[in-house]
Amino acid sequence: MDKPEAEVLQDAALKRQRVRKFLNEKSLDGVMITTREHFAWITSGGDSHVVYNSNLGFGTIVITREKAYLVAHSMDAERLLNEQMAGQDYELVVLRWYEGDIREKARLLAGDKVGSDTEFPGTINIYSDLVDLHYPMTELEVKRIRELAKDTDALYSRFIETVKPGETEASIAARFHATHLEAGMEADVIIVGSDERCFHYRHPIATSKKLEKYLMLHSAARRWGLHCNLTRYIHFGAPSENIRKVYDAAANVEARVFQALKPGVHFADILKWQRQWYAEQGYPEEWKNHFQGGPTGYITVDGGRCLTDKVVQINQPYEWFITITGTKMGELSMLTTDGLEIASFLHSKWPGMVVETAAGAVTVPDLQIR
Repeated sequence: MDKPEAEVLQDAALKRQRVRKFLNEKSLDGVMITTREHFAWITSGGDSHVVYNSNLGFGTIVITREKAYLVAHSMDAERLLNEQMAGQDYELVVLRWYEGDIREKARLLAGDKVGSDTEFPGTINIYSDLVDLHYPMTELEVKRIRELAKDTDALYSRFIETVKPGETEASIAARFHATHLEAGMEADVIIVGSDERCFHYRHPIATSKKLEKYLMLHSAARRWGLHCNLTRYIHFGAPSENIRKVYDAAANVEARVFQALKPGVHFADILKWQRQWYAEQGYPEEWKNHFQGGPTGYITVDGGRCLTDKVVQINQPYEWFITITGTKMGELSMLTTDGLEIASFLHSKWPGMVVETAAGAVTVPDLQIR
């Protein structure tokens, strides 16, 4: 087993400090963490999954004011402790498979007044509260998500060279998924849709339809528990006037969202401005047809944050989903002390387009024509 890096241990210790401060603020005795996303956050990148299609991990972490436990069944306990959270000073509590739900034991260890990131009897649901604790991202997390964004963009540029008209969407999707795994990423979402399906559906999940000219690629790539959602479009041959029109309109709205991201700006105001910008492009109703995005990180995206009174923060990554029937813009952006960066397009070989706004020019990915 490799020795854990000092910066990982420091990062994980900082997370426990945030949780303990939260315990005091909410007058809780302890918290239970069972979901994969919060497990990854609290352990600085650990992975508690066994089942791919569930966000419930196979270990529950308990944090109290003085103690930290990992509760797991015997088939996973040592692996999780040694490989996913080594050196982080968790006390291991092991149950046999026939001794019941690990969360019941965790609840007893956590105390009388307990918060949990899953619905469980005798606990208070604090899932959303824990999401808020993810921000601002730490120095290590900022470094990692930049690397993930760069690698995801490079993956798209490499992968599109392998795609040819006549292939089925399902065949393209299978290779696309495998390409993520080979790059050390998991893909929580894979969307591959083509031609008229891009106009009929916002989420054109792959079918047996054969690609003719127009292709949408989208994935929610995950590494260290962090996510990079990316959407790119390719057209074989010259695109129609309508495709060019809707793509340019979506790019204009996306560029203006990027320009609007400032510390302290309310997410609800960004949505209000988006509605205005869609209307100015001639598409006043399109904002209703897909959630518009928000903060990302250990969750794929907090799409409902624009309906709250929460504000934009430094060192907070974002996924904005600007959709107009037939197209969609989706890049990983991040607000830092140096300003806004489009992290998934900083070092890209993908073609770009310059969008002029009242606040200045923004370069965003273009429709790739082959």
